[in-house]
Amino acid sequence: MSEREIPVLNYDSETRNKIMNTAMMLFAQKGFAAVSMRDIAGSVGVNTASIYYYYAGKDALLEDILQFFTEGYKHYFSWLSGMNEKAQSLDEVMDNMFNDEFVEMRNPLSCLGMSLAVKEQHNNESARKCVFELFYEFSVQSMKEDFDKLIARGLIPPSDTQTIATMFMFFVMVSNEIRVHEYIGTEPPLDCKEMYMGLKKHITTSLEYGDKP
Repeated sequence: MSEREIPVLNYDSETRNKIMNTAMMLFAQKGFAAVSMRDIAGSVGVNTASIYYYYAGKDALLEDILQFFTEGYKHYFSWLSGMNEKAQSLDEVMDNMFNDEFVEMRNPLSCLGMSLAVKEQHNNESARKCVFELFYEFSVQSMKEDFDKLIARGLIPPSDTQTIATMFMFFVMVSNEIRVHEYIGTEPPLDCKEMYMGLKKHITTSLEYGDKP
């Protein structure tokens, strides 16, 4: 499986763009703890002092990555909510996650940023706050509202939409990890589409059996 091209960021400094891109790829491949500033410098092709010119250390670099990811995530999740507003069924809401435009919007850097945030949430306070606020508060609440609107319009039966939304967001995080494998050129452990069809069947079955709030 070939490695997909990673787009550059929009910093004024080309070197800083390369540092960020390279660091995110190395973190995805080896893990945050296993990568040193020296490793990043070597992969970028600059001396370590050049890295420290922009970042005081790995934690500062992580802060920058989390900020980039948060901005991008809110942008494409806003698009997703707009699409869900137009949905006429549960299938449409769920299938929006595989909409070509949405997948394209979630560029590789966003996927790598999400992966890093999820993996580092127990080791870093900023990552923990990012994951809690974006996924367990913002995203779950947004998806819950989308499912509640389907209920109000009579398109699905009254259900525990908080639980359904939480399940859905766990799927988003797992499917993101599958895409990360594709970007770094390794074989994904699961088939994303197959996993999605399983989730869809599970949620549909829950609704059919009247999974009441």
